[in-house]
Amino acid sequence: MNRTYILASALFIGVLASFFLAMMIGIEHYTFQTVLNSLMHPYANDSVTQTLMEIRLPRILVAFLVGMMISVAGLIMQTVTHNDLSEPSILGVNAGSNLMIVLVVVLVPTITFVGLVVSGFIGGSLVGLVILMMTRHNSPVKLVLAGSGISLLLLAITNFIVITNGLGQFAMFFTSGGAAGQTMSNVLIVTPVASVLILILILMSRELDVLLLSDDVAHSIGQNQRIYKLVSLFIAIFLAAISVALVGNIIFLGMLVPHMVKMIVGHLHKKALIFTAILGGVFFVLADMFARMFSEMPVNAVIAMIGLPFFIYIIRRRGHTYA
Repeated sequence: MNRTYILASALFIGVLASFFLAMMIGIEHYTFQTVLNSLMHPYANDSVTQTLMEIRLPRILVAFLVGMMISVAGLIMQTVTHNDLSEPSILGVNAGSNLMIVLVVVLVPTITFVGLVVSGFIGGSLVGLVILMMTRHNSPVKLVLAGSGISLLLLAITNFIVITNGLGQFAMFFTSGGAAGQTMSNVLIVTPVASVLILILILMSRELDVLLLSDDVAHSIGQNQRIYKLVSLFIAIFLAAISVALVGNIIFLGMLVPHMVKMIVGHLHKKALIFTAILGGVFFVLADMFARMFSEMPVNAVIAMIGLPFFIYIIRRRGHTYA
C-alpha cells in the first residue's frame, strides 16, 4: 500500500481515537458506550448527555480547530521567513493579539467574538510585521531574541492593564491557554472561516513550494514572491489571531507540529499542510484532555513539556545553521 495512504489512514484513526478519548476522559469519566449513546441521541433529556453535548463536545471541536490553525500558521511562517524556529508566539503575533484583545475588552466590554478576532488580527499583524522588519528575515537567532523580548514586553503591558482593570480571570485564560467554556456558536463561526483559509493555502501549495527556494531562484522562474508572501502571511496571522481569541496564547505548538510533519512527509506543502492541520488538531485535543484530567492545569504546560525538549533538539540538530 502507498505510504501516503498508510499515513492518512493512521491519522484518520488518530482523529477518531483522540475524539472518543477526549469525550470519555476528564474530571468526570464516561464509558465508550455512554459517549456513543449520547452522540446517537444528542437531545436526550439526561444530565450525562447534556454534559457531553453542551460542554465537552464544543470544547473538543474548538480544540481541534485551534490545533489546526496554530500548526498551519506555524508551517506558513517557517516557509515565508525561511526560518525553522518561526511560529506565532515566537514572532510576537500571539502577544500582539493578546494585548489588543485585552485593550478592546477594557474599552468596549460588550464587544462580540468577531470583534475580538478582528482586534487580535490587527494587534498580531502589527507586532509580527515590526519583528520581521527588525530581523529582516535573515537571522533565526535574532528572530527568536527579538520575538521573545517584545513578547515579554507586551505580556508585561497586558498584565498591567489586566491588574489595573480587575481582569484577573481574563488574564489567567490568556496566559495559560485552554479550550474551556466554548460553545457550539463559536464552532459554527470559526469552522467555515478556518476551512476556507486553509483551503486557500492548499490551493497555493505550488507557490509555497517555490518560496522554499532562494529569492533569486524564485525570481528567475517568474514568481512574484512579494504577493504570495503577503497573502500567505496574512492568512497565517489571521489563523493565529482567531486561535488567540478562542483559547488565549498557545506556545510551541506552531513550531512543534510542522517539524514533526516535515520529518514524516517532507517539505512539499500539499501534503505538509493537510498532515499539519490534522496532526495539530489531534495534538491539541489530547493536550487539552490531559489538562482537563489534572483539574484544568494550563494546557501550555502540557505542550511545553513536549515542546521544550523538541525545541532543544532542533537547536542541537541545526545549531551550526543558527550559529
